[in-house]
Amino acid sequence: MSVVGFDIGIQNCYISIARAGGIEAITNEFSDRCTPSVVSFGDKHRAIGIAAKNQLITNAKNTISDFKSFLGRSFQDPGVQKEVGNVAYDLVPMQSGGVGIKVNYINLLVFTV
Repeated sequence: MSVVGFDIGIQNCYISIARAGGIEAITNEFSDRCTPSVVSFGDKHRAIGIAAKNQLITNAKNTISDFKSFLGRSFQDPGVQKEVGNVAYDLVPMQSGGVGIKVNYINLLVFTV
């Protein structure tokens, strides 16, 4: 039997499998064991990992990175309010009071997190 483990960090993600008495880190499509925690949205596509990280400059408003620190927090939290001006994407309040991220995906305005 195999066991899969996910380590989703603020900047990077790792996936490992425990089997046959050892632990093996899974590589991504670039043969790296470390995948950036970045998602980029566009007019016709979305990208994750290294492909999304390459769009941090050209598609900054629709490329989300370092989002883990906003999960489960209130939009009014002082830590969230401090970061509103420091990220390239738009942080918005959700109806539940949590933090949302506004992106344009397939020509639709989407709120996510």
